[in-house]
Amino acid sequence: MTHPPQPPVFGRPVHPAPVPQAVPGAPGAPTAPASPATTAPMRVVEARGLTKVHGEGDARVVALDSASLVVGRGEFVAIMGPSGSGKSTLLHCLAGLDSPTSGSVLIAGQDLSGMKDKQLTAVRRDHLGFIFQSFNLLPTLSAEENILLPQRLAHRKPQRDWYDAVISTLGIGDRLSHLPHELSGGQQQRVAVARALVGRPEVVFADEPTGALDTASAASLLETLAGMCDYLGQTVVMVTHDEQAAATTHRIIRLRDGRITGVEAVRRPTGTRVAGSGARHAAGTSPAAGPAHASGPATRPATTTDPAPRTEAR
Repeated sequence: MTHPPQPPVFGRPVHPAPVPQAVPGAPGAPTAPASPATTAPMRVVEARGLTKVHGEGDARVVALDSASLVVGRGEFVAIMGPSGSGKSTLLHCLAGLDSPTSGSVLIAGQDLSGMKDKQLTAVRRDHLGFIFQSFNLLPTLSAEENILLPQRLAHRKPQRDWYDAVISTLGIGDRLSHLPHELSGGQQQRVAVARALVGRPEVVFADEPTGALDTASAASLLETLAGMCDYLGQTVVMVTHDEQAAATTHRIIRLRDGRITGVEAVRRPTGTRVAGSGARHAAGTSPAAGPAHASGPATRPATTTDPAPRTEAR
C-alpha cells in the first residue's frame, strides 16, 4: 500500500536554531545544570511567565505563578509536585487544553496564546499527542483501529516507516487484531501510547500514564517511552507523583504553590539506559531549560533548589 508524502512538520525548520546556554540568574534561583557546548535541539515546548488565577477577591487562587520552562526535542521531562502544586494546570496550559491568565506557550515556535478555538483544536489534533491514566480505547475497535482512529478522523494516513517504528518499539505487533478486552492493562496502555505517537506529534503530554498499571507494566512502559525519546527523537512531558517513574526521565521539574522550585538532571544507570539517538539537550534561558542527556554510573539527581521559591533565572 502506498502512502502520500507527509506535509512539513509543524513549525520545524530545516536547520533548527540551537537552544542558548543558560545565563547566570538571580542569587538562589534554581537553574538547570550546564551542559556541554554541543549542537542543541530546537525548543519544542516553551512557557514564558505562565500565570493562572482562579476566582476573585477572597476566593482568588493562584494555580500558576510566573512559571517558565523550555523543553528541547528528544527530551523526556517529568513534572512533579504535591497535590495542589499546579502540575496538572501547567500541563493543561502547555497542551492548549486551558488558557493561562497571563504569559505564553510556544509549541515549536508557534505561540498558542494568539490562536482561536478552531486553531487550537487543529494544533491539538495534528501536532500534539496525549496519554492519560485511563486508556480510552473504543471497545468495538481492534487495537490497530484504535491506533489509527485519530488519523482517519483527520483524513490522513500515517507515515509508514514511523508507524512501523512505533509498533515495533512498543512491542504490540502481534496484538493489532485484538479487541481491548483481549489485552492486558499494560498492552492497552501501549496501544493508547501508539495512538498518541502515530501522528508523529511535536510533543506528547502524559498525565499519570502509569497510574492504572502494575509495577512491572509501569516500568516497562516508562522504559519504552524513554527509548522513544532516545532512539526516535520524540519529546515527552509527563506529570507524575511517582519518584521511580520520574527517575526514568532526563529531567525533573518540581513545583510548589504554582512555582517552579527546583530542576534535577537525572542520571540513569548505564545498564538500563536506552542508547541515545544523538540528540543532546542544552540548558536554556529559563530554570527549566533542558540539560544534555546524562549517562554514567547511577547517582543521585543533580538538584538545584531554592529556599525562597522563584520561577525564573533570566
